[in-house]
Amino acid sequence: MTAGYLFFSGGACALLLLAATKVAIHHYRLVAGRCLLALLIAVICYLLWPILPQLSGPTALLLNLPITLIPAIFWLFTHLLCREEEPFPLWGWIPIGITLVIGIVAYHAPLPLTSDQQSPLFTLSQLLKLSLISLGLLTLQRQFHLDLVAERRRLRTTLLIAVGAYMLVVIGAESIFAYRPLPNGVPTLHALFASLLSLVACLWLLALSPSALGESLPRPKSSEPEEEEQPLAPPPELDEQQQTQLQKLQEHMHNGGYRHTGLTIRELAEQLDIREHVLRVLINRHLGYRNFNEYLNQFRIDEASNRLADPEQAHLPVLTIALDIGYRSLSPFNAAFKRRHSQTPTEYRREKLPA
Repeated sequence: MTAGYLFFSGGACALLLLAATKVAIHHYRLVAGRCLLALLIAVICYLLWPILPQLSGPTALLLNLPITLIPAIFWLFTHLLCREEEPFPLWGWIPIGITLVIGIVAYHAPLPLTSDQQSPLFTLSQLLKLSLISLGLLTLQRQFHLDLVAERRRLRTTLLIAVGAYMLVVIGAESIFAYRPLPNGVPTLHALFASLLSLVACLWLLALSPSALGESLPRPKSSEPEEEEQPLAPPPELDEQQQTQLQKLQEHMHNGGYRHTGLTIRELAEQLDIREHVLRVLINRHLGYRNFNEYLNQFRIDEASNRLADPEQAHLPVLTIALDIGYRSLSPFNAAFKRRHSQTPTEYRREKLPA
């Protein structure tokens, strides 16, 4: 391995270890924090792998395991970061498990090959890794406009453009050069980019905006231990214009503004004649909501709960109520309602209106 790779990969590992220490100290109690810590450690193992002497047996398996799981951990972290109100889909563990098994088998039990032939298992393993990273990028992109936390929106953008895209490039390059001569300078260039990304991340999260990670990660639920970290900055005081805007927003929503199907924060800002970024700050910093759908669901589920418990509306199908209050279909309504009441709308109606 070249001296350039040793220098830059060593620098990247040191920076990532510094970031991992920050996460371990301040965010380990959060599931998303532990997931991010696992991702940082896995990337460190990946950068160290070419430097270490040839390993075999359980030691090689132990070091290769987190490397194989990097795409899966990336997807899981993006889900926890961006969809904190929804559990990770059960079907998602199937491709993760398949990727893990095939990745281990492809590395430790390669098939006999000619000099210009690739292992089918290796090819399949790389395709699965690319798929998991793509799912993580898709998670970052979807509902981006619904996120009300400014620091988390910037963190999403960084991950989407830099980290995820770079991981796709690295896995693609691994697939191309796995059975071909590696051009001179490519490992050093790879380590250089890794060190630059690590440097930018550390400068941002540790120096320029030390509270960014704490504001971005999902808050602990009431059943979890309270996070021991510096409290978030208090919301700025409202001036007279902002107080008027906030009152206008509250009146509009209490008068049924949330019932508009497919309502976006941009549309709501236009209806209220308020700049979109100002509206985001009002809902996030002054009303305490981190996601626009979460804010809408507060009003929608309140109305649905009242209507489901109303004997005069017992004849209305649940779907009709869902459509009336702004949902496009029954599935998202059921999910939002169950998160609030821990039971489906039908079960809630039966409880409130026994036969």
